[in-house]
Amino acid sequence: MTKVDIFPEALFASLVDIPIFSRIDRCDLDDLPGICDLYSYEPQEKIILEGEISSSVFILLSGEVEILKKGKQKEEIKLNTLANGALFGETSLFKNEVSTATVRAKSLSLIMALSREKFSTYINAHPKAGLVIMTYIVYGLLEKLRSSNEVLAYEKEFMVSSEDLDAMKFLLPPTVEEILSEQ
Repeated sequence: MTKVDIFPEALFASLVDIPIFSRIDRCDLDDLPGICDLYSYEPQEKIILEGEISSSVFILLSGEVEILKKGKQKEEIKLNTLANGALFGETSLFKNEVSTATVRAKSLSLIMALSREKFSTYINAHPKAGLVIMTYIVYGLLEKLRSSNEVLAYEKEFMVSSEDLDAMKFLLPPTVEEILSEQ
């Protein structure tokens, strides 16, 4: 991770193309570049670590990041890949809890970070912009919940029950004990 210094005007030019900021009045966006930090991440560098506390929300200005979750065997399972304009780590704005997933740069990525404290100050000073941002965050979280529910339903739908196994028992080869007892 390398902290990047950029002129606020240059950062502002990037922000107007990002969905979360595209509907915010320019006068409300003017203060945002001055309170954000910009970082550059190399491929494979971790931005958020599962199990650690993060106190910032992140906006991906360029590049790609992967969302990873530890499985039961502690291996990393890729949940998603995010591209330009994506928002992640939004839960940290509301709760001071450990992160539920790891976010890792897939390619060279430029990321804007906004801390919980600066975000709170910003939305109090710019309530209309705060409403737009909060609405975007809520809808984004609802979409993530909908997507997760679909994955869970799909997995449960294709789980094999013990009744299914009993019904297919005649298809399975006999056990070693059964083979030996037949002799």
